[in-house]
Amino acid sequence: MLVESIKDYAIFMLDAGGRVATWNAGAQRIKGYLAHEIIGRHFSVFYPEADILAGKTEHELRAATRDGRFEDEGWRLRKDGTRFWANVVITALRDPSGALLGFAKVTRDLTERRQLEDERVRLARAHEAVRLRDEFLSLASHELKTPLTVLRLQLEALRERLPADDRITRAKLDRSNRAGQRLTELVEALLDVSRIATGQFTLHPERADLADIVATAVDRLHETATAAGCALSVTADCAIGTWDRSRIDQVVTNLVSNAIRYAAGTPIEVTVTRSSDDAVIAVRDRGPGLADGQVNRIFERFERGASIRHFAGLGLGLYVVRQITEAHGGGVTAENSTGGGACFTVRLPLDAVFPAAVT
Repeated sequence: MLVESIKDYAIFMLDAGGRVATWNAGAQRIKGYLAHEIIGRHFSVFYPEADILAGKTEHELRAATRDGRFEDEGWRLRKDGTRFWANVVITALRDPSGALLGFAKVTRDLTERRQLEDERVRLARAHEAVRLRDEFLSLASHELKTPLTVLRLQLEALRERLPADDRITRAKLDRSNRAGQRLTELVEALLDVSRIATGQFTLHPERADLADIVATAVDRLHETATAAGCALSVTADCAIGTWDRSRIDQVVTNLVSNAIRYAAGTPIEVTVTRSSDDAVIAVRDRGPGLADGQVNRIFERFERGASIRHFAGLGLGLYVVRQITEAHGGGVTAENSTGGGACFTVRLPLDAVFPAAVT
């Protein structure tokens, strides 16, 4: 009665030749066979064909006969052909004279545990892959930065030595310098990502007027905006608060550069306003706007608002914007404007509290 009532374990007997002699409720639940369907059949029916051809069943019975007990874990088959991960214990049964009567077989279904273990291993490998990637990004970025700086200095030195009337060579050097500047920006973005990933992203807050920081960043981008056909304007109210000046400059630069890239030929408006205890930076364009489903993912690493075939970039600018904003205790959102185009809004507390090192 005890064996028959157990449902969590398949407990049954095999005769000396390995044929099923008894069957309990647990065996029926785990393996799917009714008693009259399985009793008298060889227990190899529970094994994958490859194990049968390899002589696994005969080996198990020989080991149990020799040692008195055999234990194994592996894939087994149910009646419907599906596999499950099983722990199997086979015990040899003998009469008082030592003659082999058969075997007691206990099977546990450990499929769920196996799946959890596989998932744990998969996650561990994924975390290790991410760690190695971040280390590579950090190393590669640092290694690229020095030769890029040297290259740009050499280009500038060559430009200064050119005759004023050598416009063709001067134009080629200017294009090379712009390409070097773009590459430098990409390397800096990779460095920021690696700093964030490794906990080395530090802020240096100071009291400053947000309007001045934003105006300075926007003024530096006027030439780029004009080349892209964008009329760039800024309206900024005084907003004295505590911020990392260079990082907020980076936020504005990334947002405006993003607008220039995706909304070329349209006006771009940058505003700074105060709202209660917060300062709000808004960057509005009149471009194509954000496609459905983009809003929730464009602030993630390596996510892009459009195909790389049409717009260059690594998909890191908005991710860095979000990290800087959140490090200041604020947040950033994106939405499509009513009159067309996109609007990115950064909300920053005027008096954020920063620890000694903000990461």
